[in-house]
Amino acid sequence: MRSLVPWFLLMLPALAPAQEEEPAPPPKHVLQTALEWMQSPDPARRQAAYRSVHLFGKEGLPLFEKALAAALRHHDRRLNDLLDDPENPYRRLGNLAEELKSERARVLTLVRTDWKKDPGEIRMLRDEVASVERLYRRAVELAATDPGEIDQRVDAIATALVELHREIALINADEVAAADTPPGDLKRLALEESFDGETYLEDKARFAAMKAEVERLAAISSGNDEGPWTNAPQKQFALLLNGQRAVMGLLPLRLEERLSAAATGHSRDMRAHGFFAHISPVEGKRSPADRARAAGFKGGWSGENIFMGSPGPDAAYDAWFASDGHRFIMFANGPNVLGLGPVGSHWTLMTGRN
Repeated sequence: MRSLVPWFLLMLPALAPAQEEEPAPPPKHVLQTALEWMQSPDPARRQAAYRSVHLFGKEGLPLFEKALAAALRHHDRRLNDLLDDPENPYRRLGNLAEELKSERARVLTLVRTDWKKDPGEIRMLRDEVASVERLYRRAVELAATDPGEIDQRVDAIATALVELHREIALINADEVAAADTPPGDLKRLALEESFDGETYLEDKARFAAMKAEVERLAAISSGNDEGPWTNAPQKQFALLLNGQRAVMGLLPLRLEERLSAAATGHSRDMRAHGFFAHISPVEGKRSPADRARAAGFKGGWSGENIFMGSPGPDAAYDAWFASDGHRFIMFANGPNVLGLGPVGSHWTLMTGRN
């Protein structure tokens, strides 16, 4: 943990030079009152306590510094008590987020393993993903809570910590220099001086990351749902796939019109010409790349899945999940757009990147 003293070398006036006759150290009750006011949650009382330094004289400064150190420990304990509250949303989500991160990494490795379509292994895989989903749902629920009250209380304690570090720096330096450090940075540095403060900042970052995940999925889902060219099966499948990608910590995919046109065209061709393959006999549409280009997709395509047998999105997803290569395409890191072409019981999925 870094010392805050250098941050308070802020061009502040040095302590006033001692008078020729130093006042005697104040009575104990004055010191006790100063300490009590330094420990107060009221900023005005703390400031009054700091101003009482002139009562101590040069010989009494060590006593005043001890009082400052005791007040610092007091506010550290306040921070500890606040953050140890079982209802602290940051602590609750922070612990869960670490478990979710670990389980995502473990299970994503399984998702990307070739199980040779073994039914038993696929059942195991579904169970593993369902286990991660339960953790994810709990994390989403916690990320929806409002941490505003605890943030305000931590901010108030951090303000007191900043003040106390500053007063200690003033006593221990002939001159307190100054950098234009924003108050928010000073509070962060003050929190980093304690284990509980550091943990709070780490948990707060995890909370923000989880909230950003939820908001990103909601934004993509809303855009996919509002697309004027999309149909119900496309929207339903995109919602299903993106939900499962979110469980695994992967970015959601945006439905892309031109890539969906390529996928729809291929499903229509397979149905009309009676074939089921990635290589098409239709002129100009032989490969997925040909079909994407012909449809006007300007990005790069990355994968294609085909399915025949049911018009339902769930059936297509389940079949592709049970087939290793198709599952790899659905859970790849690289793509950011999705093309879907449901035509009757024929489905084509294309992924790509814009």
